[in-house]
Amino acid sequence: MGESTVALIGGVLVFCLALWLYILLPASMATDRGRSAVGWVCLTLIFSPFLTIIALLVLGPTVETTLARFREEESAKRMHQ
Repeated sequence: MGESTVALIGGVLVFCLALWLYILLPASMATDRGRSAVGWVCLTLIFSPFLTIIALLVLGPTVETTLARFREEESAKRMHQ
């Protein structure tokens, strides 16, 4: 394996890590919390992925998302009784 092959593999790994850190992780975190994935990815690109990840963790889910999950849990409890 030559140096160019190692550099190519390293480049692909760095690209995949950056893609995950800057796009996939913030988008999935925002979606899980009922927030705009596109908006949070844009914030990640403007600021820092670490800042936006911390902000998403601190903000938590939206009220609508929390209520929807609560309703789902209540309906599941009723079905099992």
